[in-house]
Amino acid sequence: MPFEDLAKNELISILELIDQAQRCFGPAQVQKLMVNAAGLLEAEFSVCGLARTGTDGLPVVTAYVNGNYPEEWVRRYIESGYHQKDPIVRFHTKYALTQTWTDVFRQFEDKDARQVVSEASDYGLKFGFTGALYLPEISNIAMFTFAGRHNKFGAHQKRIADILSMHFTRALADCARESLFTAGHRLDDEGHPKGREGEAW
Repeated sequence: MPFEDLAKNELISILELIDQAQRCFGPAQVQKLMVNAAGLLEAEFSVCGLARTGTDGLPVVTAYVNGNYPEEWVRRYIESGYHQKDPIVRFHTKYALTQTWTDVFRQFEDKDARQVVSEASDYGLKFGFTGALYLPEISNIAMFTFAGRHNKFGAHQKRIADILSMHFTRALADCARESLFTAGHRLDDEGHPKGREGEAW
């Protein structure tokens, strides 16, 4: 794959992030990985997680690691079951690819989707993109989201994310497989925290 479209400093950062992803051992390191990647991708916020389609046909977030999304929004999102309304989760539980939010939002203009998009924007989550890959061994989609207040996300950021996505997915999957989570959270079949709120994976 040619890399002429990437600057030398971007290539160095990509290699550093791949190396960091290969060394990840637990969610605290995945969290650092997401925050570091956000810097390269010009994003203010980042989050990653696992999701699948539930038995009722609705999407379910089964686990997540918060890079640096506003904690108040994460809490509200989980408690309100917004994963079932979120156009990003709804899209990526069907399509494992990298897509900008702007493109996804055009496909989901129902009331529920508009509610989540509107409330997220109150926390500075107005623009972004999400990369997703299917993990057949655990029947989940791994999702990596980067967001911000300004629309800085286009083909170039998607290109970088596509290079990183497989490495990031492996890091997240390894954590899930080994149940190593201390900074992440597991959710039940309805997308609510297992046991007491904030219980570690």
